[in-house]
Amino acid sequence: MLYQQFIVSVAVGVLLLVLIIRLVQRGSLDIAYCWLWLGVGAGILLVVLHYDWLTRLSEWIGAVTQTTTLFLLGFMVVLLMCLQFSLVISAHRRQIKRLTQRLALLEESCRCTKCDRGEST
Repeated sequence: MLYQQFIVSVAVGVLLLVLIIRLVQRGSLDIAYCWLWLGVGAGILLVVLHYDWLTRLSEWIGAVTQTTTLFLLGFMVVLLMCLQFSLVISAHRRQIKRLTQRLALLEESCRCTKCDRGEST
């Protein structure tokens, strides 16, 4: 790896880590979502600092170049992000459904209470 590539790659990894930490501190990014991004930043630094590991991984999976391995790893990260967001969306959908049902029961209860007192709705 060229010296300029090394410096730029380390800078990108460090900047990503600092950005994620600052977003969590300001409350812009929930801590539940930051772990994958912190893993990406740490992964960038790991690949840059131990480039020979990437070379060995490329040989192990049968990739011709390290670029192919990086694209594969990047694709896996995107898939993990999609899975995480799907889990969160599913949980929110269930929560919204329960809240809607509770609200409907509460509104019906209020209507019945008004009817028992002779008030019009």
